[in-house]
Amino acid sequence: MTHAITWVMEADLPEGKRPELEALMHEMCDATRANEPGCQMYDWFVSADGRTCHILERYADEAAMMAHIGTFNRQYARRLFGVIKPRRLTVYGVPSTDGQAALAPLRPVFLDRLGG
Repeated sequence: MTHAITWVMEADLPEGKRPELEALMHEMCDATRANEPGCQMYDWFVSADGRTCHILERYADEAAMMAHIGTFNRQYARRLFGVIKPRRLTVYGVPSTDGQAALAPLRPVFLDRLGG
């Protein structure tokens, strides 16, 4: 049984914002790699037309997820959401009530693990 929590955030990337997104992505990825050992995956993708961004994240457990959310909210949320416009957050694994509340502003859809 895994306690890992994974999510995909889908967002709109307005025209002309890609350079700003790339600079912020590098800063956030570097900080996450250096300071969050519980982060197992932190990958960013952009569509061929440059209008859609997906951010794929995986945390070893809820404590690692909450550590990331705390840092993100303090240091990056305002800046990132000034660049991209979140459309959908799909969470694979169901965190506790506190974990769900921390993600609630993005109106996530939670999918419980069936198997695999």
